[in-house]
Amino acid sequence: MTVAELITILQTHDQDRLVIYSKWSEQCLLDPVDITTAELCAPRPDGWVQSARPDQPKVPYLFIS
Repeated sequence: MTVAELITILQTHDQDRLVIYSKWSEQCLLDPVDITTAELCAPRPDGWVQSARPDQPKVPYLFIS
């Protein structure tokens, strides 16, 4: 998903709704400090993204932690 696709999806929801995300076995409210950028490996065919490795090219991401 790109940032543009995320914005399009978010625009279809109530602007006052709280945003949560899964964190371990529960959920956590999303806070602006949880959104950063990171350079990690390119996505694998199954959609997973590995941490940066010296033998792989890096790709910039918007990262929610």
